[in-house]
Order: sequence, then structure tokens, then C-alpha cells
Amino acid sequence: MKKSTVFRKMLSESGVIVMPGAYDALSAKIIELVGFKAIQHTGYGTAASLLGMPDIGLVSFKEMVDRVASIARAVNIPVIGDADTGYGNPINAYRTVKEYIWAGAAGLFIEDQVWPKRCGHMFGKMIIDKEEMMGKIMAAVDAKKEEDPDFVIGARTDAIAVAGIDEAIERANAYHKAGADFIFIEAFENVEQMEKAVKEVKAPLMLNLIEGGRTPLVSVQEAEKLGFKMVIFPLTALYSAAKAMFETLTLLKQKGTAQVYLDMLMTFPEFAKIVEIQKFREMEDKYIPEKILEKMYGKGPRKIV
Repeated sequence: MKKSTVFRKMLSESGVIVMPGAYDALSAKIIELVGFKAIQHTGYGTAASLLGMPDIGLVSFKEMVDRVASIARAVNIPVIGDADTGYGNPINAYRTVKEYIWAGAAGLFIEDQVWPKRCGHMFGKMIIDKEEMMGKIMAAVDAKKEEDPDFVIGARTDAIAVAGIDEAIERANAYHKAGADFIFIEAFENVEQMEKAVKEVKAPLMLNLIEGGRTPLVSVQEAEKLGFKMVIFPLTALYSAAKAMFETLTLLKQKGTAQVYLDMLMTFPEFAKIVEIQKFREMEDKYIPEKILEKMYGKGPRKIV
């Protein structure tokens, strides 16, 4: 079954869909290994990991598509791509959808910010006209119908910060009418806004929870009770990895020895399991002549790591 079909089926079933954010192939593999059933590709995390820069529209269209492809190819679960603003007008959005489909994503969402956009929890955002965004959604829907009808189209609005919750809800319903499968209202400021959106928006809703962001950190259970269909944690993996690297490398700089932080690391064999070294070792046995394997490993049992 196609990953897009799997995700569309998940949307139609009962229960909330929890999606941590992946910023590269390794973080995606860990998300899958832990047991999550879907992944949200994070544009913020892509900007940070690829460029070491903030999420302010600096990652190019091709760079983002390439990152989506590397994530989608690394896992067997659906990946929902962050497609920023669709990278231009409705014609650009049309191409963006096709490229994300070809990259292996199961769906994507585009937002109604003015380009260059910025992280939804930053200040200084601007939004385009509602009608212009509706055109992007219609173009996106036409593109996916031509390539993969099950591909899921999400529409994000950043209107709360610019024009308030009522405008965000009006836009959400308009975007759903234009063809969006789900709606992502960015940066709720309180639970009351969440309750109002769930009550008034006639489409499945995505809730974005960023540690330290502008939206209250409700639990997954609370989000489901409120009525959200999807809950994403786009920066959990990124922030936890950055903190661990900072703390470990600080100890290395201060102490000059690995002995003081070994308990903070995965072991070499543990990491080998994540990157599936056993699978490639078995491929060696299948494809490489025995005489060459003996030169590589010697005779007798062959250790993987």
C-alpha cells in the first residue's frame, strides 16, 4: 500500500495521529524505531541542520525537496512534508506538490505567509490574501490528482498572529472548501482559541506543539479530547539532539576525555542497529564471493561491528 494511502486511511480512522518532526534521515529512522506511525518533516529543522540558520525562508525549494526525499526513503511510514508557502504563486505550488510526491512524501502542507516566510512562532509574520491562498490550494489539489489522488494536502494559516483567531477560522474553512484535506492553524495562543477552532472549523485539524513556543503544551490526550486529529512535535528531536551535543562536547572541551560522558552516549553496537548494519552484512553474504569475504573478515565467524 502506498504511504499516501496509508496516511489517508489513518485520517479516516478514529484516534489522534501523533507525528514527531524529523530533520534528517537519522532522526526519521529513530522516530520510526521508537514506534510512531507517521512523521512530520520539519522545515525549521531543515534550516538548522542543513544551513545552521533560522527558519526565515533561507532554504531553497530544491534543498527542501532533497531533504524530504532523504527522510522518506529512510523509513517505511508516511512522511508529511513542510512545503513552506509552496515556493511562489499557484503555479509554483502545483510543481511543489508533484516534486514532493516524486520525493516520496505521503502529503504536505503549504502556508499563507508572504515569502520569505518565517517560523510560525516568530514575530514579524505577514499573510497573503485569502483568495490567493485558495488558488494555491486548488492548484495543489489538481497536481496531486494527476500524480497520486491519495496524496494529502494540508493548508496552514498564520492569521492568528496577524489578524486574530476569527480571521484564522474564516481562512481555515475557505481553504478546506478549496480542497485542503486538513487544516493547520499555526500558533494558538491559549486553549480557548483551540476550543473555538475545533468547534468552528469543518475539517480535520492539526495542532503544532513547540517546546518554548507560543502555544500551550497540552498533552496528546488533552489534544485528542479537544478534537484535534493530528498533533505534531516538530522540534523535539532537534532540540534534544542539540542539547545533548552541546552538553557532551562541553564536557569533552573541559575534561579532555571521553570517560566522563560515556553514559550519555549510545554505544557503537546500539547505533549500528539503528542504521541497520545487519541488513547490509547479510547483503554482503548474498552478493560478494566467499573468497573476497574471507579477505575482508578472515575465516570463521564474522563480526558485524
